[in-house]
Amino acid sequence: MKKIIITLIVLVTLSACNKNAEKKVEYEVTAAVSEYNLQYIDEFGELIKTTVNPESALDVWQYNFIAKEGDIVYVSGKYDDINSALRISIKIDGKIYKESYSVGDTVKYLVVSGVIPYE
Repeated sequence: MKKIIITLIVLVTLSACNKNAEKKVEYEVTAAVSEYNLQYIDEFGELIKTTVNPESALDVWQYNFIAKEGDIVYVSGKYDDINSALRISIKIDGKIYKESYSVGDTVKYLVVSGVIPYE
């Protein structure tokens, strides 16, 4: 009888560990005053490339989706105008998970990435 109870406890514990809780993910990019190129991983794990033309530094580009714990999140951006800037944020359930900021650096890609943490 003890073996059956222990086996049931182990199975319940293992099944609880395998649950991947859903999280709301939001990519947000702002602070640019001129065209910039973005790459990001969408909800299907696909790498998407796009070009954004903001009207001012107050314009915000956003992308939202539902992901599971352990999923990869990734956004990178690059701009060519030395007078521009870029702020890239990844939010999970409304809280900033990772963020990076660049001003006047037209050489490097600004990259923000990680794995949605398990709770």
